[in-house]
Order: sequence, then C-alpha cells, then structure tokens
Amino acid sequence: MPAVITLTTDFGTDDPFVGIMKGVILSIHPKTEIIDLTHGIEPQNVLQAALVLKAAASYFPKKTVHVAVVDPGVGGQRRPLAIKSGSHTFVGPDNGVFTSVLDVQSRCFELTQKKYFLKNVSATFHGRDIFASVAAWIAKGTPLKSLGRPIKDPKTLRLPQPAWNRKRIEGEIVYVDRFGNLTTNISREMISRHCPHFQKLTVKLGRTVIRSLATHYSEVSPGKAGAIINSWDALEIFKREGHAARSLKLKLGRKIQIIPDS
Repeated sequence: MPAVITLTTDFGTDDPFVGIMKGVILSIHPKTEIIDLTHGIEPQNVLQAALVLKAAASYFPKKTVHVAVVDPGVGGQRRPLAIKSGSHTFVGPDNGVFTSVLDVQSRCFELTQKKYFLKNVSATFHGRDIFASVAAWIAKGTPLKSLGRPIKDPKTLRLPQPAWNRKRIEGEIVYVDRFGNLTTNISREMISRHCPHFQKLTVKLGRTVIRSLATHYSEVSPGKAGAIINSWDALEIFKREGHAARSLKLKLGRKIQIIPDS
C-alpha cells in the first residue's frame, strides 16, 4: 500500500498553502496518499490541534506520518520535531501540538539536517519548507536518526482534565465542530464510573440545564439542546437541527458540570 501522510493545519482552504505542501510531498515521494485531516483548526489554537490528533491518529494505518502545522512561533526559536510514537510518526513544531500522542516510549528528534529541508527556508512557511519536505522523506523510508538529534524534553501543554469532587463531575468545552456541537473533556468512562445511570443525571452549563443523556440526536426535539456521548467517546452538547455554540453562547473553555440524580 502507498505511504500515507495526514495534514492538520489552521490554514483553511481559501489560500494555496495546503496545496503547496501537497506539491512538495508529491515532488519528493510521488507514491504518497495525502489525507486532509483538517485545515479548520482555529488560528493559532495549538490545543485544539492536539485534541484532534488524539481523536484521529489511531484510526490510520501503521507507519502513517502525521504533519501538524499550527505554528504561532514560526521563524522563531521553537524547534522543528519528528516524533515516533507507537507505529506512527508525527512532524511539526515543538510547541505542544503533539502533547496528546506522547508517551514514555515516544522517541523525539529535533530536525537539524537541512539537506531534508527545501532550499532557502522561509521565515513564514515552515509547513512547506521543513515539515512537508521532512514528512515526505520519512514516508520514503528515511530513518528519524538521520534527520537530527534525539531530545528528551519536547514541549507539552496542560491538557484540561475533568475532576470528580464527590458530588459532581466538573469539566470544560474543548472543541467546537462546524455544526456548533460542543465536545467536552468528560469521557464516557468517567461518566459511567460516577453516574452509571445515564438517564438519571443533570448536565449544567451556566443557565443551560439538560436532564439525562440522549442515545441519538433525533431523540431530542428540533430546536432543543441535548447531551450525548459522541464518536470521540466524550460528552457532547448539541442542539437538534441548530448550532449549539451560537444559540447557547458557549465557547471553548466554558465550564460544565454533570450531577448524578439522587
């Protein structure tokens, strides 16, 4: 099967940046299948990109190379990295974007061998000049140790963690999709542990109160808000045939509570 490279960026699709990165990859390794994971990350939202990688990477074949370019520090002092984690490789800036895929067995390399970069590296487009190029060389079979020096201190983010305070689960909104659905950092496993009866709990977000979890979207009346366990195995707030984020005036970071009914 062909090599697989995924792309995750905050570039959007109105400009030619993503297409140019694909051109670089195919020029180096034509036998590559390039998958657009998403180019809709909020500008400079490194945490959002980290959460997307966590949700998506495991569904790809072994030896997939994942390129993530959400890079507010482009051209500055942050290091370019390649990381081997499990059976996948990740390429991008050392700004915490790979926090969610790192584990104790991950091997990290600072990209220092410029022969694997494009010539005349721009100060504003490392996605093209470094990361796309390096990803193509990795997909072509170049070992990571040839790309640079090993490091032990990749930058990590503080991923927001939910908590149980003996009376309720407390978490927050961590992702908003294009439909306005709000994914939280509260997992199915955590809800099952503290609120085993999904029909006997209360979800609170400010003035919004939702009684019990739906098993599917259509279980909730059109125009009404509901809560459900989504495909990421996390609690999601939605509005049937509507945009929950806009109508409920909820944003990333907004606190949420789940209270088991007594």
